[in-house]
Amino acid sequence: MSGIALKLTSLLVRTVAKPFANAIKAQAKEHEVFRQTCIKIAQTVHSTDLRLRMSLLGEKKIKIRPLNDKKAVDSGATFLSELFIFSVAGSLIFYESYRSRKKASDQHDALADDISILQNEIEYLKGKFKEMNVKLDDYQLPDGLRPKASKDAKDAKDAKDAKDPPQPASEHPKPTPA
Repeated sequence: MSGIALKLTSLLVRTVAKPFANAIKAQAKEHEVFRQTCIKIAQTVHSTDLRLRMSLLGEKKIKIRPLNDKKAVDSGATFLSELFIFSVAGSLIFYESYRSRKKASDQHDALADDISILQNEIEYLKGKFKEMNVKLDDYQLPDGLRPKASKDAKDAKDAKDAKDPPQPASEHPKPTPA
């Protein structure tokens, strides 16, 4: 799946997760077992929140009053719905991260395979050159095939310039025929 398609799918899943979160809130008000679960979660979150806040302020002994049932059901259902949306978004982020790491790893493995194949080809060619008694260091390009930018061509030009210095220009230029 391409990156754009994955991001659009991620956005779609997050958008679809919001009605599910609202359904969780509605179910908390209708079903007694789920309602009791939401109340327990809300009371736990409320007491933990107050303990943390008071310990930050330096208060050690505090009495925490529980939330009333209506507020606890709303708070617990909101907590569960936000937890659901957060878990969906977090799982999509982890999946995308895994996917990108896997892609990079696959590219790295492919590059390592290519390097290995090229090294094997180099060793094979070296073996063939040894069989043919050809030394690579002593190899000279034929005269007609010398590229202008090669080191040998520059060395030859420098040697030629050293043998034939440039001619000095005369004081009076020669007239050109009209």
